[in-house]
Amino acid sequence: MRVAFLLDRWHPRGGGLEEWLRAVAPALAARGHEPWLIARGASQQTPVGVRALDAGSKLPLLRPWRDRRDAHARTAAMRRVRPDAVLDLRASLCGGAIWFAMGGFGTLREGATSSGRRRALLRLEEESLRLAAAAIAPSPAVARALQAYAPELAVRVLPLPLLAPPTRAHGPDAEALAGRRALRVMFCGRDPERHGLAEAALWVEALRARYARVEWDVWTKEGVPVPGARLHAWDGSFRAALAHADLLLHPTAYDSFSLVCLEAAAAGVPVVTTAQAGVAELLPPE
Repeated sequence: MRVAFLLDRWHPRGGGLEEWLRAVAPALAARGHEPWLIARGASQQTPVGVRALDAGSKLPLLRPWRDRRDAHARTAAMRRVRPDAVLDLRASLCGGAIWFAMGGFGTLREGATSSGRRRALLRLEEESLRLAAAAIAPSPAVARALQAYAPELAVRVLPLPLLAPPTRAHGPDAEALAGRRALRVMFCGRDPERHGLAEAALWVEALRARYARVEWDVWTKEGVPVPGARLHAWDGSFRAALAHADLLLHPTAYDSFSLVCLEAAAAGVPVVTTAQAGVAELLPPE
């Protein structure tokens, strides 16, 4: 089966969405399918076994005008590939696609109170929903928002199957609680504003008032100053560091579903996030 993934821009060292694609697309190729990545910059460090097609407007436009031009360019490129199935990871105006409300869906939840650019993206997302054959909701909150936002669209909402409830996290050990070793705290979010880096810093200060030693490791956009933290490159080292972590802080109100929270929970690391985050309902209440 030829499967096309439509994405606005491919960031080889990007965050959760790119990590998800780096796992899913090669797995499809290993099973004999033919995955295609259609995006601006798709040919840069494309995952193994995945075919790439660069697609984006050639005009030097500012956003949000470029968003719409790029959406049409992705759809035109998709038609040249002639896939059997299309998974739209961004609003791409693609008829018959399965729209994965994973990235950018925060706009849909913010509504008309957001900026002009986000209102334009909201209109683009609504048009994409009207054209989609179905939409995948990665969390219960997203499913409710889709159904409440535009019930007249009558789009079929498909839940994303997950193991629930998750296993209880192990939590800090007695050594950390007694102050004999440092409490290891993590933050991982490509966009420091939307993923709540400033709020996480306040949470860390509260922990430092309670625990004798707190080490804070941060993975975020390069060049962002974070006092009192060890900054790490966006190089995949976060996953290896989970084996030694005591706590993940992820105070986001934007994400429709935070893959970083799922990774931490799967590794047995406690997650502290906001009630507005899409993943919150899938985590134990305490």
